[in-house]
Amino acid sequence: MFKPFLTAHCVRCHGPEKQSGDFRVDDLTGDPAKDADRLLAIREQIRAGLMPPGRETRPDPADVRAIIAWTTVRTGGLAGRQPGQGNLIPHELLFGKPAPTAAATPGRLWRLSPDGYLGFLSDLGKNKALPGIVQPFTLEPERGIKDFAGLYTIDEPSTEILLRNAELIVEGQTARQNGVREFVVLMDPASPPTRAQLEAAVAQQFKMALGRTPGADDVTRFLGLYERCLKVSDSPGAVKTMLQAVLLRTDAMFRSELGKGTDAGGRRLLAPDELAAALSLALGDRREAGIMLAAQKGELATREQAAVHVRRLLDDPKFDKTRILKFFREYFDYANALTVFKDKPKTFVHEPRQLVADTDRLVLHIVAADKDVFRQLLTTEVSFVNYAVGKNKQTNQDEGKPGVVLNPNNNKGQQGIEETYGLDRWPAEQPAKLPDNSRLGILMQPSWLVAYSTNFDNDPVRRGRWVRDRLLGGSVPELPIGVAAQVPNDPHRTFRERLTVTRDARCWKCHSKMDELGLPFEQFDHFGRFRTTETVLDLEATEKNVDKKGKSLGPVTREAVLNTAGTIADSGDAKLDGPVKDPRAMIRKLADSERCRQVFVRHAFRFYLGRNETLADAKTLQDADRAYVESGGSFKALLVSLLTSDAFLYRSVPVASTTTTPGGSR
Repeated sequence: MFKPFLTAHCVRCHGPEKQSGDFRVDDLTGDPAKDADRLLAIREQIRAGLMPPGRETRPDPADVRAIIAWTTVRTGGLAGRQPGQGNLIPHELLFGKPAPTAAATPGRLWRLSPDGYLGFLSDLGKNKALPGIVQPFTLEPERGIKDFAGLYTIDEPSTEILLRNAELIVEGQTARQNGVREFVVLMDPASPPTRAQLEAAVAQQFKMALGRTPGADDVTRFLGLYERCLKVSDSPGAVKTMLQAVLLRTDAMFRSELGKGTDAGGRRLLAPDELAAALSLALGDRREAGIMLAAQKGELATREQAAVHVRRLLDDPKFDKTRILKFFREYFDYANALTVFKDKPKTFVHEPRQLVADTDRLVLHIVAADKDVFRQLLTTEVSFVNYAVGKNKQTNQDEGKPGVVLNPNNNKGQQGIEETYGLDRWPAEQPAKLPDNSRLGILMQPSWLVAYSTNFDNDPVRRGRWVRDRLLGGSVPELPIGVAAQVPNDPHRTFRERLTVTRDARCWKCHSKMDELGLPFEQFDHFGRFRTTETVLDLEATEKNVDKKGKSLGPVTREAVLNTAGTIADSGDAKLDGPVKDPRAMIRKLADSERCRQVFVRHAFRFYLGRNETLADAKTLQDADRAYVESGGSFKALLVSLLTSDAFLYRSVPVASTTTTPGGSR
């Protein structure tokens, strides 16, 4: 099929007589060893709809999907390395038929994330403040899942910060007040430490920094460093250098995932200490003491033992599972409402921090119930509304209270945050039932709507792109260089009417994948308030609005009836494609879709595995989806499946070939 497709759609411009863009296709053999780069280029151009060009006859969508699948398989099914490139693997190749075997992940080092580094500091400081510490790590600024294991290393500027931080940390640890007992006793220059005291100090620093006891070789190495430093410094200085060196170890700053113990398939199971750190940092930002101890006792050597500890951590209220909420924040991106500047409204309060906090609480509420989680996140009819928790002075118990309170004597006629949700007063019972036929789930939370808006308007294009990417598993090319994406500033027209500029043939190839998915959200204004009309300029009335001398008295507006219809097209699932009348109808349809649920599983894989999925991960994804469905939509069951999968537990590359691999972030 490949050759006939090229002959019909490509050879005329990329053949023996003419090679537009210096690109030729008629001589392709299909051998990935020879043609991989050109095959991938063809796949990306066809997938993006950029080829054949707009003036040419469009190929049948089924043929396009078949060519994308064929080139993906021929090139080994590798996904893009960057976040946002995971959907380059066609969904049908991952879920279209049962996968026989599960794959391992290549050996790697995964650098601590910024939050992971803060957890590291917390363990070292025993939750005490460490003044002067600077965060050395950052993540990619793009929206969505960012913490990929192959993206981040420790460069020279980061190293300088880490060295300075280590000095400050050890200064705090060895201080007379609030210091670590095993360290403070070594700070008397007139009383040199004994070997036993030095060994105890090394063991304590290992426990705090790495969550484990040092081996005999580790103790020998660090005591040797102490002896060398003693030749040029006093004993307290030598001790401090020794303690700082522990903090700068590779396995303190990186999650080592190289593996030990080859199984019958040539794969390497993560060593117990590697697995303990991996599981701790998959769910939280600190190495969890119980699982680290289990690794040292030899109780973390099998898949079954790993599953026991994953379930224990998920059920333990004392273990701070920060990365569960973090996943949903990055999947939905609603926390980006904090970065969208808006003029302060005169008639109501806009406080994005509170809107984000409400959505955080709603996510945690649904995850805690752990039933039909994906569908509930998209379709729940309740929400937390301007909600905070405070101590009741009479009962000394925590109870709900308004998060943002207006000054009752000088509120300038403003409505509270409750008005944004469509309520006229703060609801004492929360989560509260929202007005009927108004909003559903996270995508109609004010925080999400604000996150996908501009300073002064809605952003249906980016809203539609989110739906295409995060629910349908599709992708849209980036805006071409030199193209100014501007919607006409015609205040007398609705935003939908102004967006028709994207129907130009040069734009519609990409915008056809986004606009019709985002326009139903015009049901809400750019502050996230439900509406049935849109305020526009009334040109005729404005022209007539003059005084006796003909001087304008100002603009006059009118309310235009909203059109909230949209279309799901080219979704990959014929049952989904078709018109929708409003955002609620669209989201209900998507929430019930098997494809959308599976795309959600794909995004969870990327977050918890720290990479994009490949064709070889089909069984891991199918197993995780099956676990979710069979458990009644339990997110915990999905996590147990992912965190005990072959992709999580095994490494496919020999240790020797990974020791110089650049680290990632986690």
